Amino acid sequence: MAQKLEVFQALWAMERRSAKVDEWSLDTKVRMISHAGYDGIDVVYGDPNGEGIGPLLREFGLASTVTAFPKGVDDLRPAIELAQNLDSRHLNIIGQVYPFTVAEGAEYINRWLDDCERAGVDVTIETHRDCITTDMLYTLQLMDAVPRMRLCADLSHFVVGREFSWPIDDIVHGQIQQVLDRSESFQGRVASREQVQIQISFPHHREWFELFQAWWRRGFESWRKRSGPGDTLNFLCELGPKEYAISGPDGEELSDRWEEALMIKDSVRNIWSELDG
Repeated sequence: MAQKLEVFQALWAMERRSAKVDEWSLDTKVRMISHAGYDGIDVVYGDPNGEGIGPLLREFGLASTVTAFPKGVDDLRPAIELAQNLDSRHLNIIGQVYPFTVAEGAEYINRWLDDCERAGVDVTIETHRDCITTDMLYTLQLMDAVPRMRLCADLSHFVVGREFSWPIDDIVHGQIQQVLDRSESFQGRVASREQVQIQISFPHHREWFELFQAWWRRGFESWRKRSGPGDTLNFLCELGPKEYAISGPDGEELSDRWEEALMIKDSVRNIWSELDG
């Protein structure tokens, strides 16, 4: 049985935040995502649209994941329940706790993993700024301390968080490979050493886009080797609205995020097809 790739779009990434155009309705967003050929939608716990999106997901035949931002060990339960109600692929945790020691961080991670295991919900810990995995080197130590921890790799946060030099040296490539080798899902955003989300449609950002494509390929290769026949890999396009997206003096974004997300979707599907070949 062949392994599969699913490509999702983030509901948060559909926000426009523009003074010139109206926000899309939830129905319009889900319809656009379906018609563009995505396989599902990521919903952030606490988004007012999250509770009501279930019927639309079923109507359009879309799957889901849920992202949560717990601020302690005991407040993950509502997000777990949302993931259960939506029959989500997995719950993705961006833990907004800030331990000083690896042992303290491992305790948080293990408690969250235990809660999800008891609920029968698959779980990943996302690499993200302003949370427990803010720093890549600390995250590598957490990985050693909690061998069962599986990651959702959003590498953009590490690139800008540690201000990677260019060209990327072998030591950093090796550290990124360790992250890829523990990742059960991936997120699509391209960063430079100074900006967490750059416009991949701009020619002068091509080298960064190619770097991320190479990392995604290596991550896919790693996942395929350690996963079973018929398993499905989840990739989430997550180009956020301003202030993630860079804006000009009029407050409007400098590029079309929707079109750039489609570029990422097509790119990762091409990578997957090449690996199949």
